[in-house]
Amino acid sequence: MENRIYQITKDELNSIKQQLNSKSNTWIAEIDGDNISTWQDYADEIERVFKFPANIIEMHVNGLSIDGYLDWITDLSWLNANGYALIINNFDIFMSGDLRKKEIIIESFEKNVLPWWQSQVEQYQVGGKAKPFNVYVVD
Repeated sequence: MENRIYQITKDELNSIKQQLNSKSNTWIAEIDGDNISTWQDYADEIERVFKFPANIIEMHVNGLSIDGYLDWITDLSWLNANGYALIINNFDIFMSGDLRKKEIIIESFEKNVLPWWQSQVEQYQVGGKAKPFNVYVVD
């Protein structure tokens, strides 16, 4: 299993969704980059689509920090899923209000989130189990 970021077209999206839906208990989170231009927009959407527990949201009155985001996106235990997929539609305009944060988000997936779920979770979390987590960016 290799967790990675896939760049796909809108035409490929339906096929990918069918494949993901056929996998047992895969959590599919889909966001629209057309509605996400800032870090706060992104954090709000990630909290919503991954159903971050309400107490987590309340702890971040001034918005979810990047460190807090990484803590929760590498937990997701409340979802009881066998794997995860994040679909970012309209990736070309996603985070258009802060291109540096867009780079940081993608880099956090490449360096932190995807490796964590691919194998590191087994080394650093008691009872942790490697799971597929893939990101699909759609232009």
